[in-house]
Order: sequence, then C-alpha cells, then structure tokens
Amino acid sequence: MIRHIVMFKLFESASPEEKEKAVASVRNELIALKKTIAVIQDFEVGINVNTDSSAYDLVINSTFNSMDDLKTYQIHPDHQAFIIFNKKYSEKKVIVDYEF
Repeated sequence: MIRHIVMFKLFESASPEEKEKAVASVRNELIALKKTIAVIQDFEVGINVNTDSSAYDLVINSTFNSMDDLKTYQIHPDHQAFIIFNKKYSEKKVIVDYEF
C-alpha cells in the first residue's frame, strides 16, 4: 500500500472571508476526485486549524494499492484538471509518498 500525502499553502487573500472561500473551493475540487478516480482506496481532505504563519492550509491523505495506481491517479485527466485549477489558489505544496 502507498500513502500519498500532499499539503497546500494557499496564496494570502485580501480578507479572511476570501481565504475561507478559496480553501473551501480547493477542498471541494479535491473531494470530487474520489468520486471519479477508481484507483483511490482512501481519500481524506483536511483543513488546517493551526494559525501559525508557517502552517499549510490543506492536506490530502490518500491511499493507493501500489505505485502504479498512484501514477494512474497522477495522470488521470480529472487530477490534471485539478492541478490547473489549483494554480490560481496554491503557492506551495509538499508531498510525501511512502509504503506501509
């Protein structure tokens, strides 16, 4: 099994309300991937509650049966569309993939 974790740091918004809308929008797009990409075994999206300036805003914690399935997810057209969508919201991301 492969655990795929991705954290996103969103661009700073003009207001807390705009940031909240941006976080919700990215979260909703991520959740939609679980419905359309069959190789995903488990998929959780979390919104950060830590207010530290170094904290990231969103995290994906997902599980795949194999690296091949993870690669299938990564090249899936819906995932590729999310990457394009997310460029207007996220300034940084960090990724960890590990076997368990």
